[in-house]
Amino acid sequence: MSHAHKIVILGGGSGGISLAAKLKRMDKGLDISIVEPADMHYYQAFWTLVAGGVGQKESTARPMAAVMPAGVTWIKDAVVAVDPQDQRVQLKSGATVGYDYLVVATGLKLDWNKIEGLTESLGKNGVCSIYEYSKVPYATASIGSFQGGNALFVMPPVPIKCAGAPQKIMYLAEHMWRKNGVRPRSEVHFMTAGKAMFGIPDFAKPLAEIVAERSIQPHFQHRLVAVDGSARKAIFEFKSDQAEPVQITYNFNLLHVVPPMSAHAYVAESGLAVESGDQKGWLAVDKQTLQHLRLRNIFGIGDVTGIPNSKTAAAIRKQYPIVAQNLLDVMAGQAPSQLYDGYSSCPLITEFGKVMLAEFGYDGKLLPSFPLDPTKPRRSYWHLKKDFLPLMYWKGMVKGLV
Repeated sequence: MSHAHKIVILGGGSGGISLAAKLKRMDKGLDISIVEPADMHYYQAFWTLVAGGVGQKESTARPMAAVMPAGVTWIKDAVVAVDPQDQRVQLKSGATVGYDYLVVATGLKLDWNKIEGLTESLGKNGVCSIYEYSKVPYATASIGSFQGGNALFVMPPVPIKCAGAPQKIMYLAEHMWRKNGVRPRSEVHFMTAGKAMFGIPDFAKPLAEIVAERSIQPHFQHRLVAVDGSARKAIFEFKSDQAEPVQITYNFNLLHVVPPMSAHAYVAESGLAVESGDQKGWLAVDKQTLQHLRLRNIFGIGDVTGIPNSKTAAAIRKQYPIVAQNLLDVMAGQAPSQLYDGYSSCPLITEFGKVMLAEFGYDGKLLPSFPLDPTKPRRSYWHLKKDFLPLMYWKGMVKGLV
């Protein structure tokens, strides 16, 4: 079976749904299809809070049919390959879909299998993660029932989605354990592949002060390479700037894992990817217009893009109106008129009731939305994160309104 549509959007996540809804608001007559195999759509940003005991995971899920914009054709299938010359997308079912204009919004994939022993260990023996909907309940239970010992929280090499989440869940867990009297019987370790607590220096310094104050032990340049869940051992590769890498084994009672992440293989295999450098394998788009660097009728949005920004829903919220207008510009024979400044936002939960609102763009430039010191944790930002942003997502963003 073959399909053909004027605009084909690959992916029904935050970027694909929001973009389609916006385009339909701009021109109801547009012929748009979304290729998406999943039955459910998730607001993933709330999973950290769910694992901390705030809210239910079911509140983060909606049927895909419920968020699919009216008038958009939903092709319930998965992408296998893109043929830019023939302007066709090959689907898993064997069908193809032709396009005049293509938007790649397929996000990224979680590479659990790149860490030896992890897939066999997840979901038991204290090995948990908030990075998949099905895994959130075990993370909630593991953190809530923790009675002491070594708790390791892993931060893999970037790029990953929501790079603040690995330490947000750590701060929530540590606060819970302090309130429950568990903290004196436990040690909390932040195992990060990075060289600082956060990639933006303005926020790295106050976060370093927070971990020092709470006796959380950061271990920089530590990359998780293997897990033995039954023995409760995690093996890290430590690489300093001066020496050869060495492997160090840590015992754990709780291990919160964030896997390495990558673009789907078809991006590179179809010739759509950046071919070298830090963004190799990710979709090759102009970092300002989000138009493909070589193929003018292709755009990208969200986590799949090979641009030096932070991969968050907040970034997508700024990107999708830009892509919508630039796509219509190109369809009208004009140059893209809108420019993306790299904006992203990371509401860094530092404890129950307090959030530090990190908003920044390319090159770490601060882009605060409020006239307040963004490096100071505030209760108002907690309510923004917990109450307002989910409402804005479901009622505004996926409808193409904000």
